Amino acid sequence: MVKRNQGIAMLYALLLMVVVVGVAALMFARTVAEIQHSGDDTAIVQTLLLARGAANMGGQTLQGVVREKLHEIVEDRSSTTGRWSFGNTGSSTSSNTPNATSVVADLTAVAASLQTAIDTVLCSQANFTPSTGGRGEFTVYFTDSSCGAPLPSGVSLPSGRFVEGQPRGGTSSSAEQTYAIPFAMVAEGSHAEYRRNVVLQGEYRFTVGRGSFAKYALFTNVHRMNSSSNSEIWFTDDTLFDGPVHTNNYFRFYRDAWFGGKVTSAGCRTPGATSCSSSFNRRGAEFYDEGFIDHDDMNPNESNPSYSNGYGTHAPAINEVDWRAGFVGLPENNQDQAQAAEDAGLLFGGDVSRLTMWAADGAGDPLTPDGSGGY
Repeated sequence: MVKRNQGIAMLYALLLMVVVVGVAALMFARTVAEIQHSGDDTAIVQTLLLARGAANMGGQTLQGVVREKLHEIVEDRSSTTGRWSFGNTGSSTSSNTPNATSVVADLTAVAASLQTAIDTVLCSQANFTPSTGGRGEFTVYFTDSSCGAPLPSGVSLPSGRFVEGQPRGGTSSSAEQTYAIPFAMVAEGSHAEYRRNVVLQGEYRFTVGRGSFAKYALFTNVHRMNSSSNSEIWFTDDTLFDGPVHTNNYFRFYRDAWFGGKVTSAGCRTPGATSCSSSFNRRGAEFYDEGFIDHDDMNPNESNPSYSNGYGTHAPAINEVDWRAGFVGLPENNQDQAQAAEDAGLLFGGDVSRLTMWAADGAGDPLTPDGSGGY
C-alpha cells in the first residue's frame, strides 16, 4: 500500500513538473514576443521620424532649388507678347481667361522641363543618413516619373491650371497672372528591414508678369546712385521702409535698418531692362566689412542675418525676405512707363522739385489718429 501511494505521489510530481515547465515555456515565449513587438514598435517610430525628416528636407528643397529652376524655365517658356503668359491658343482677344486646353499643354511642358532639371540635381542628393542609423530620402514628382521611379500606386497628378490674373492688352502688358502645376513628394524612412512612407501632394503656384510699381515702397533695378556717381547704396540704422522693397540687383546693409514689408532681391550681378544681363547671380546681400554673403551662408539663417565686427552689429530687422526672387522687368520705353503711371499710378507732367505725400480721406484731408495706433 505504501509503494502504491509513493507511485501516485511521483506521478503527481511529474505532472506538476510538466505543468510548471509548460507555464514557464509559455511565459518565456510571451516575453520573447513582447520584446520582439517592442523592437518592432521602436523601429516603426524610427522610420516614421526618418520619413518626416525627409519630408521636411523636401519642403526646403521646394522653396529653394526647385523654385529657382522653375523661375528659369518660366522665363524661357512663357509668352511675353500674347494676351496670356500660358494658354494663348484659341483664346480671343476679349477672353477674360486663357484657353484651358492650351494652359494644360503649356504647363505640361513646363512640368516636364522642371522634372528634368531637378532630377539632375536631386537624384543623388535627396537623402540623409543620421548617426543613429537608418536612412531618409525623398522624391519629387511633377510628372509620372522621377529619377527613373514611377509614381507610387494610387497617386496621380492632375493637370496644371490657370489660377487668377488679368489679361494683357493695351497698356496692361505687365499684368500679373498666376498659374499652378501639381506635384507629389514621396518621403521614405528606412531602418534595416523596416520602411515607412509619407506622401504629400499639392500644387506649385507661380506668378508671371508684374503689377504696378506703385505697390513698392522702394524699387531699384541697379542698387546704386545715379549713373554719374554710380556709388553704392547702403541701408543704415536711419533706414525705415514700411512696405515691399525690391531690387533686381542686391542690397547692402550697415547696422540695423528696419523693414515692415517683404524684402526681395533677384540677385542679378548686372541687371538689364528685361532680364539679368549675366547668368551669374548673387543670391544674398553685402554686410559692412563682411563682404558679400550668400543666402545659404548667412548667420544664424537667411531670415535673420546678423554680423558683428569693429563697426557694430549689422542686423537688418526684416519681416519677410526672399533672396531668390524673380526678376521684375522694366517698361520697354519711357512712353509705356508714362502711360502705365497714368493708368494706375502717379504721373507728373512737368519737373518736380518737391513732393509731399500723406494718407488722406476721400476729400484729401489728412487722417486723424484714433489714439490707439490707427486712423
